[in-house]
Amino acid sequence: MCGESLSTSQTAHHETERLIAMPSITVITPCFNPEPYLLQCLESVEKQIPGVVEKHIVMDGLSSDGTVEALRMFAGTHPRCGFEWKSEKDDGQADALNKALALVKTEFFGWLNADDFYLGEGLEPLSLAADERFRATGRQPAIVYGDYVIVDAAGKILSARRQPTFNYNDCIYSYLTIQNAAAIFNTAIVRAAGGFDAKWQFVMDYDLILKTAAAGDVLHVKKYVSAFRMHPTSKTTCRQDVCSAETKLLRMRYAGKKSSRFLTIAYLLSKTRVALRMLRQGCLWCRLGFLKGYGLSSFSLGKR
Repeated sequence: MCGESLSTSQTAHHETERLIAMPSITVITPCFNPEPYLLQCLESVEKQIPGVVEKHIVMDGLSSDGTVEALRMFAGTHPRCGFEWKSEKDDGQADALNKALALVKTEFFGWLNADDFYLGEGLEPLSLAADERFRATGRQPAIVYGDYVIVDAAGKILSARRQPTFNYNDCIYSYLTIQNAAAIFNTAIVRAAGGFDAKWQFVMDYDLILKTAAAGDVLHVKKYVSAFRMHPTSKTTCRQDVCSAETKLLRMRYAGKKSSRFLTIAYLLSKTRVALRMLRQGCLWCRLGFLKGYGLSSFSLGKR
């Protein structure tokens, strides 16, 4: 009996040490009229293991769909220290994100839009990976990212995204690789790089990843971290034309003064390298609809 008690005590002690060692994370969420999806987002952050997420900061841009009332109610019924929200006029998503970034006091932050949500273990594996890299090298990584699923408006899985390892040039020329909702970012590096660039409406995530990755290590963790929601009113769905135009401009900016012919060839070569890397690393089958065996249980989607 005493042995069992000692074992339990030691386990609890090791778990406490592990949580203390992991870098804390602040989650920032910009939003404007996301009410149908907001609660699932908020609850997914609330359910993160204590000691992993220190604070959740929500910046609302004067929503008129019941979001403000939902935020006020959530704050009242979930009094856990760390939930903070504001509703005020802003100059767009980048402005809201920069306001939230200014309030971050942790080494890393996660960027979760209000229509997306974290899965099962969520950010814990990313925090553990950051701690392991720091212990091994004495420096914190720039970005740690995982895998994600794409869901529809009702939360049903449409496809899974097991991501390949990161390559900077391939990221510039063909494949973003990192989904912001499935990543944590080094706060100091992002601030030094200028934060979120309001020039971009659709590719501010792409820009953030490229300028942050240029300043440090990028780690991939083979865990499903989040769900990215596709729905009729999302920016990605509504304005693909603008998104495509901005993507081209961004690639030209990071590639330097290159000809259109060079960019086309670089795109094709990069796309081929990414496809081969995905094949070697087992990233393709889930994209083809073979979801069984990829850990996508109802629990991981946070269903009750």
